[in-house]
Amino acid sequence: MKTTSRKASNGNFRKENPRGSRSILKAGKAEVEKPVVPRTMTFEDIQKQFGAWVTDMRIPGKIQAWWTCEAHPENADWKIYNKLVNGHESLLLDAPVKGMEVPAVVQRVMEQVKKEHLRNFRKSIRTVWFRACGNGSFALVVQANLRGKNSAHEAKTFVDFLQRSCPEIVSCHQIQCLPFVPFDPTVHQNTRIESRCNFGNELIPLGDSGLSMHVLDWAPRIKDAWFKLPQKIAEFIHIAKGDKFFEFYSGSSFVAASLASQFSQVETQDCRETAMVSSRQNIRNCGQDNMRFHRGFFEPSFLSKFFSKAENDGRWTMYLNLPAGETLPSGSVEAIAGARPERILLQTSELELTAKLIRQFRNQGYVLRKT
Repeated sequence: MKTTSRKASNGNFRKENPRGSRSILKAGKAEVEKPVVPRTMTFEDIQKQFGAWVTDMRIPGKIQAWWTCEAHPENADWKIYNKLVNGHESLLLDAPVKGMEVPAVVQRVMEQVKKEHLRNFRKSIRTVWFRACGNGSFALVVQANLRGKNSAHEAKTFVDFLQRSCPEIVSCHQIQCLPFVPFDPTVHQNTRIESRCNFGNELIPLGDSGLSMHVLDWAPRIKDAWFKLPQKIAEFIHIAKGDKFFEFYSGSSFVAASLASQFSQVETQDCRETAMVSSRQNIRNCGQDNMRFHRGFFEPSFLSKFFSKAENDGRWTMYLNLPAGETLPSGSVEAIAGARPERILLQTSELELTAKLIRQFRNQGYVLRKT
């Protein structure tokens, strides 16, 4: 049986300039060297850097295909956060990519929370996330520690402003993390989240796909490539009749649900409760009866048990979409290879982890074919 492995990597491979700025003594007076301003990398620049990484890390196999996708500000998650600056708390805007144009609604909200009549509410804010829906709208997630009647009243005033002046905001949820950590939907956090809906729905649309995602669920911060990924996967792997698909670290199961009509059997797995909520909704939305969701952590024992059943034999495509900071548990590569999938699609944003996993899959007989 021919087996292939695919590696998809998101991220900027540019290294930081190590020189920075330094003082130079010349002709009796100091001159400050201007810091080097990084230029925007072209596709050819990225190809060269990625090629150098392949050579330096001795990545086995051949990169046969490239795919790039332009990032749009309205399809990315934006964040406002509170930071201590010179002894004072200040609200700052965190862009998905440095230099990306700020959407008008994000700028409008940022200006509003800085106004004097929301002073107590502003001090209570830890983070405000704008979760992109892919159609120009956003869902707002406000992490704030409201204390006293004044901050609670100002929070209500802020919500009234959103409903009155921000039609791009389709929902607003207020959350608390226990124990306290700054909320970050791009990674898995070992914390309990208490949520209260101010308006809108906890399930937000994903572009024009007809599928949805829980407002607190994991998803890539920049979603342009993610929205188009199901179509690209179908083009890359040439799905045959009877093929089966398993998505791990699935979140809302967006990719699997988008491809469900092209596979005979579709399975997804994730440990998060929000993933269970949105995945079950998407199973209903995709209109197929061949898809199931498994709630739990990715473990070699689960794979062994699942593929030991006769009804789960067949030509499987496994899609591993690791969130930032996550790695496969010990023994996972051997367990995946033991299940004898036809192909493995590996997506990660960390090059060091990517190199390690590619080598491990290579040792199990898989060959890198596409990126």
